Amino acid sequence: MLDHHLQRSIVYQLAFQDEIRFSDLKPDEIENKLFTYHLKKTLSSGLVAKTEDGLYHLTPEGRRYSTGVRDKDQMLIVERAHSVIFLVIRRKSDGAWLLYTRQTHPLLGYSGVPHANPNSEQSSVQSAHQQIKERTSLDARFKPLGGGYFRIFKDGALESFTHFTLLVCDDVQGELIPTDTKATYYWATEPDFNAPDMFPSSQSLVKAYQDGKPFFIEETFYI
Repeated sequence: MLDHHLQRSIVYQLAFQDEIRFSDLKPDEIENKLFTYHLKKTLSSGLVAKTEDGLYHLTPEGRRYSTGVRDKDQMLIVERAHSVIFLVIRRKSDGAWLLYTRQTHPLLGYSGVPHANPNSEQSSVQSAHQQIKERTSLDARFKPLGGGYFRIFKDGALESFTHFTLLVCDDVQGELIPTDTKATYYWATEPDFNAPDMFPSSQSLVKAYQDGKPFFIEETFYI
């Protein structure tokens, strides 16, 4: 639900407070514009609400989301990996890759293989199939290949920490009709996964896919 460590940190801090002002919620080392952006994300997610007096607090859904973070023996929510399903999707007729460019933070403007979000009520394969269908109109039947952890640091700060599963589809069906407002989807027949605007994890994911063997990866990248 929250895909940036600052957003998870906001929920974590509010788990200890009934209500709190912006000035007390924002860390001193984070600039106002950046923090406000991620605070708005928590508001739009329905996890955080703002009173008429300008105080921030967790919604009932936010309180459920934060369950367990108040236990000192639990890993802090800000430190937990965000679960994601990376997807290699190929068109059999010409070998093209389905790629996308992010239109939101984190890693705004970067491109790479698409992703889906795990759903507790579905298998990873089912979630990936449904979400790609909704976002692109493509019919992709997946099989799992491997997984691991990626940490991405940007300008010395942690930008993304993901626990991922890689699913692959070598014969996607249908016509690409994107409907996702948070990303731009496109076909690429000879993508340069070494390009500076590609996700830094792209090379590792592509290599694992090309090897075609079960794998586990844990890597850290700096951009």
